[in-house]
Amino acid sequence: MKRANTGATERKWITVALINLMIVALLGLLLRTRALFPLPGINFGHWLYAHSHFAFGGWITLCLFTLMAYRLLPAGSSGKRIYPVLLSGVFISSVGMLLSFPVQGYALFSIIFSTLFIVCTWAFGWVFIRDLLKAGTERSVTLLAAGSLVSLAISCAGPFSLAYMMATHQRNTVFYHDAIYTYLHLQYNGFFTLGVFALFCHHLGPVTAEKVRFRFALALCASVLPTLFLSYLWHQPPAVVRVVAGAGGVLLLLVLARFAEMTRSVKPELYNVNPLARRIGALALMAFALKTLAQLLTIFPAVGNAVFASRPMIIMYLHLVMLGFVTLYLFAQLLYAGFFVTAKVLAGLGMMVFIIALAFNEVLLLMQGLPGVFKVPVDVYLWGLWLAAVGLLVGAGMVALAAGRCYFFTIHSFDKISLSSNRDRI
Repeated sequence: MKRANTGATERKWITVALINLMIVALLGLLLRTRALFPLPGINFGHWLYAHSHFAFGGWITLCLFTLMAYRLLPAGSSGKRIYPVLLSGVFISSVGMLLSFPVQGYALFSIIFSTLFIVCTWAFGWVFIRDLLKAGTERSVTLLAAGSLVSLAISCAGPFSLAYMMATHQRNTVFYHDAIYTYLHLQYNGFFTLGVFALFCHHLGPVTAEKVRFRFALALCASVLPTLFLSYLWHQPPAVVRVVAGAGGVLLLLVLARFAEMTRSVKPELYNVNPLARRIGALALMAFALKTLAQLLTIFPAVGNAVFASRPMIIMYLHLVMLGFVTLYLFAQLLYAGFFVTAKVLAGLGMMVFIIALAFNEVLLLMQGLPGVFKVPVDVYLWGLWLAAVGLLVGAGMVALAAGRCYFFTIHSFDKISLSSNRDRI
């Protein structure tokens, strides 16, 4: 009965997270519309804060926390009441940021909800890591999951620094931008990436390749902090920063080598995976390889300076990681786990629409970031990116609808089983 209860709880929070992804896509469409038409009362900067914070908290953090708690831990640990409470805290604080940022930007209520979100993530990390260490999980999974949550905790230094600099009117300083890059790096290349691979290594890994997975996990975790210094190369930092960034580049080469070794080791197992889940998962892993290669190339001044000076290139990289790598892997994970068992066609179509729109979005941002190569009018990019945003919303909406149908079908079936069991007892 405990496993059934945890399964229902997991399904509920995954459904909520997928609905939140649809809301994130809706906000993205609003921002793309704002770039085309004047929308009275819509402050672009404030809505951008809402979009990014809700994407981080309401979608990826809530989904990763749910899967980590209910997939990586045994039922005896995941069945604790503390996990639904903490997930509720993450959700409520994310909704609070969603509602407060458009109204006031970084101000009293948005800071309160942001702080509450940080407290909830710290509490989740403390409880989860303690339970994970007791569970006797494979060492690669333990290292990746713990590293993911430690990266999340450390990343909070970014928002606190930003709040101080905004209060003291230091928004256009080198340290202000470095604080943003520090936060994004620890989120994208720390929390998101390590969390995804913790799930990957847990579900797809023959026992004989445990050492292969552990070598990859070690290299990936070791690379998180040194590669942070790659983000500081944009402002001609001291030599010591360049040395550490160079060490980070070497570690990224090792990560790519270990990644290739690990993917070869799981290749036989992939033939037993649902074909759609396998293909979407393969796209996600390709996105990881591309984002790692993109990180590595920023060590060259000509490339790094061009990237950091180009807003479309930065947005393209952020979308490549958040949507191309993390979101697509989570889609594949949910398909693999049988989450859409009663709405496979709708979910599959939604994911295909999402992937096509994402690819279109990335190509347009790449072209926009290379104006010397592609001579395309600005209006073409604006309308193209608007159409891509429509596609992302339609795809995310179809996946959310499929999740909702599966959730209500499961709850209805569970209620029937419970009623039948009670009658049997009578």
